[in-house]
Amino acid sequence: MVFDAHSDIWTDVTIRSLKGESDIFSKYHLERLKKGEIEGSIFVIWIDPPHAATRPYERFLEITEAVKKEIAVSKDFVVVKNYEDIQKAITQNKFYVIIGAEGLSSIGENLDLIDTYYDLGARHAMLTWNEQNALATGAKGDVTRGLTELGKKAIKKMIDKKMIIDVSHLNEKSFWDLTEMVEGPVIASHSNAKALCNVARNLSDEQLLKMRDLDAVIGVNAFNEFVHNDTTQQNIDNFVKHAVYIADKIGAEHVGCGFDFFEFLPSQTSNSFVSQQASYTKGLENSSKVPDFVKKLKEVGFTEKEVEGICYKNFHRVIKKVLG
Repeated sequence: MVFDAHSDIWTDVTIRSLKGESDIFSKYHLERLKKGEIEGSIFVIWIDPPHAATRPYERFLEITEAVKKEIAVSKDFVVVKNYEDIQKAITQNKFYVIIGAEGLSSIGENLDLIDTYYDLGARHAMLTWNEQNALATGAKGDVTRGLTELGKKAIKKMIDKKMIIDVSHLNEKSFWDLTEMVEGPVIASHSNAKALCNVARNLSDEQLLKMRDLDAVIGVNAFNEFVHNDTTQQNIDNFVKHAVYIADKIGAEHVGCGFDFFEFLPSQTSNSFVSQQASYTKGLENSSKVPDFVKKLKEVGFTEKEVEGICYKNFHRVIKKVLG
């Protein structure tokens, strides 16, 4: 089985819910996830374009309302808040969801709104998406700007509330500011190795070593532009090389899955890094193809124990340590 540390399914739930649909997870996502042998995931609240630039808080309210409605009607997933909840969901044959936040631009300068996220059930958060905001600077922001003083207070609050802190999407300055504040573990839910694909969203060797020291886990990201700089080489074999590289550099116990599939979203909500070409890695187009990735992990020499770790146990280790 597989745990996917990053999914945008809440965005699809919101878009469809605002059109009057319900039970969206079961109708549009469950079959594909089952085919991919994915048993659980972090579903993020993401303030999607164009709302991110104009009405982040209002969009947050729309998303949370849609999420609440979906939780109320769905019989196929459960929201989990700790490791014990995950084990219970597995025994009940339920898909388990950790509610997360892909950036906190929606809170502005009001740290009390972190409590609102938490009360909804969120146990995970990133400070930014690609933007720079009142808390920190994302991968598309000013390279000289890092965490703000307010951002440091936000991190302390998240630590106090025992939330999983995610460094994916931070620029390097914010990454180093944050990682100097924490004892670990943290996660990079959906990031690859910069040595293999030199883009701002991937992690340098120095960052990988820091993540190792924090007992962190990096979820390898199947978004094609983070796999290879050459568009003709954005395939599953080169994707697997990121898992191999990170494992060789810092140990297989620090590698997980954070596929970032979003083929189900309309183009206007797509990641700002997306070009006009397809946004998937060839051979890993959606979650139903994940067993092919697992097969290739074995083919390149990962042991059964290492494959189990990459598929779910490494992230479970962090979840158990942080959430209890």
